[in-house]
Amino acid sequence: MNADKKAAGGQPATLPIDVLVIDEDEAFTETCCRLLEKGGYRTAVAKSGAQGLQSVGSQHPGVVLLDLKLTGMNGVEAISRLVKIAPAAVLIVITGQGTVDLAVESMKLGAFDFLTKPCEPDKLLEAVRRGLNLSMLRREAESSKASAAEQAHPPDKYDLLLQGLDVLGEAYSMGIEKRQLLDELAYLENEAKYHAESLGQIKKKERVILDIREDLLKTDAILKKYDFQKNSLIQVLLDVQEKFRWLPRHILNWISGRLNIPLREIYVVANFYEAFSLEPRGRHIVQVCTGTACHVRGASEMLTRVSAALGIQPGQTDDKLRYTLETVHCIGCCALAPVVQIDNQYYRDPSRSKLEKIIKEFEKEEAQACLA
Repeated sequence: MNADKKAAGGQPATLPIDVLVIDEDEAFTETCCRLLEKGGYRTAVAKSGAQGLQSVGSQHPGVVLLDLKLTGMNGVEAISRLVKIAPAAVLIVITGQGTVDLAVESMKLGAFDFLTKPCEPDKLLEAVRRGLNLSMLRREAESSKASAAEQAHPPDKYDLLLQGLDVLGEAYSMGIEKRQLLDELAYLENEAKYHAESLGQIKKKERVILDIREDLLKTDAILKKYDFQKNSLIQVLLDVQEKFRWLPRHILNWISGRLNIPLREIYVVANFYEAFSLEPRGRHIVQVCTGTACHVRGASEMLTRVSAALGIQPGQTDDKLRYTLETVHCIGCCALAPVVQIDNQYYRDPSRSKLEKIIKEFEKEEAQACLA
């Protein structure tokens, strides 16, 4: 029942196949195909990564069994390309190079399961069975989307129900029960509400949900840049701090799950380094130097003026998240004392009118950015 015993030689199989095995180990592929065919599955074999990519595009298998050790192609690269070429196909990694980090990376890139050689026959058959079920659901979902696109009516509750069934079916295929899925969604919804309330924002429920979804997508983009590696935690947090200006609770929880790092360890790192903030910070950071040189030249009076102009006290952020006022021991510009730093600009003993002018300039820039 092997649909592609000659495919490696150049003649593609005409029959649809259930499982494509991409592996250079002939003994393994022979044993694997014999087991799968005995279970009633149609199989094909590709003996290289390039041949596997070609076969996936032409034979549209439901499941792809991939060994990460391939000549001329990195295993991680193979996963990324396979997922793009055949989004409906379910990728199962089966390799002798099994490590926890490699398994996590493979799953993040789109692998459905990660098996190590030698693999128990029953375990392999079960993984393939679940994979084919998921592949069928993905194909049906693609067909439903295409049909829906052809329909002229606007989306309604029933379209949403169909999408929900797609998600639920995929969750079952991944071994996630409905209650667990609903609990996770409820948790994210509560985190979204907490985040909005902590910022003093009043929004509609749908806006709150969409905002947190956008935050998590941005976080995933940062994690992907570092290949979801655990040892990149500090750099990930630095990028998150730069993107959001602080480390929101829902994002730290997301990073914990994505990198499989206990949340308490992430908080230890976030609390240790002064570069990180667990409180919301404004778009503009205002730092008043209180070092010795500035202090003897009137830093206290200058701090009072700055505080009055911004309407906040040192250590506070205004309600609109425009400004955060801080005091620092030394900025390193003693010759300009007393000095205040606003973002990357330094101002020597600015008057109240000067401060108000600076603030108006910032507001003007923000207004223009909103209109752009």
